[in-house]
Amino acid sequence: MIKNFFHDVLAELGAIFGDRGVLLIMGFAVIFYAFVYPLPYSREVLRKVPLVVIDHDNSALSRQLVRMVDASDLIRIDGRAQNLEDARKNIVAGRYSAALVIPVDFEKTVLQARRATVAAYVDATYFLVYRQAMTGLVKAVRTLSAGIQVRRFQAQGWPEEKARVDRSPLNFIDRPLFNPSLGYATYIVPGVLILILQQTMLIGIGMISGTRAERSAAASATTVLHGGPGMQILSRAVACLALYLIHVLFIYGVAYRVWGFPMHAGLATVFCFLLPFLLAVILLGQTLAAFFKTRETAMVMIVWSSMLAVLISGFSWPVETMPHWIRALAMLIPSTWGISGVLRLTQMGASFQQVQVEWIWLWGLSFLYLVLAWLCASFRRKGKNIEAD
Repeated sequence: MIKNFFHDVLAELGAIFGDRGVLLIMGFAVIFYAFVYPLPYSREVLRKVPLVVIDHDNSALSRQLVRMVDASDLIRIDGRAQNLEDARKNIVAGRYSAALVIPVDFEKTVLQARRATVAAYVDATYFLVYRQAMTGLVKAVRTLSAGIQVRRFQAQGWPEEKARVDRSPLNFIDRPLFNPSLGYATYIVPGVLILILQQTMLIGIGMISGTRAERSAAASATTVLHGGPGMQILSRAVACLALYLIHVLFIYGVAYRVWGFPMHAGLATVFCFLLPFLLAVILLGQTLAAFFKTRETAMVMIVWSSMLAVLISGFSWPVETMPHWIRALAMLIPSTWGISGVLRLTQMGASFQQVQVEWIWLWGLSFLYLVLAWLCASFRRKGKNIEAD
């Protein structure tokens, strides 16, 4: 039995490394994505969004506002326009992402202690660009407004310190937790890497099973497996687990260091948490593989499901706002619990006890998919025996 088990493990490893397509997906794709996917977000935060200014007032105060806007690290003054139509054409052409319009008599209105209004037109095609441009403009305008109000208090004879306190009696200190730079790479990439581990493994297992379904036993003698469904499931689990534990070591020991992602957990803790995650994914893959008759079917179906797994995993959109049936579906996907637990361990510095719920759920999913994989393999074998008879 032990000899047959090791034979099956070697056969599974041979199926992975002997198939260029499978090796590309299960072997090199993880390494490739770990380095290439974070590359566009390597600067973490979008800065110096270009905007155009339309200054109809051309006063000392309007020029001061323009200088304050240009001093922001989020936006920069990249040009001027005579009217809003010219600015709109340049925004449509992609030269600028926003326009600041300062009205006529802007300074006069402020000096008369009346409310002055400046207009901001921001391209909302890209949400990140819109957010950065609008945030920079709002901060600059509010800073100028605060300075004007302080000077009005001083003109009434108030000391500068009292004027500042009365202008802002409550100081708000903003300190972002877990992602101090508010970087997009730190936010999105760690979760996506877990999803990449899951999807590449599912695709690879599906391709191997699809290939075996296409071939006859005589044509694929080198990949014949011994033993019953249980031994075949276990041998495939061991083979895939050995390969993907190396990927886990690479991601959290190398890629995280290269990109500077927060790593507040030891490798041993991450390995311990991800063990049931990898087992659940392997067994889920073997369950789904029973329905794949060709390798192309596995690729199409699992690649199509990748976006669904991202949307319902909970890190790109709050789980609490999803319909209950979607939340129930998400609980059956290993990446939902894997992403939640890994992010809490590595980025938030949670202890292993604080992610026990996710860990227990992953073991539960492993048992569930073990039973389903065994049932599917048993029915498939019975169906082949009936056909042979």
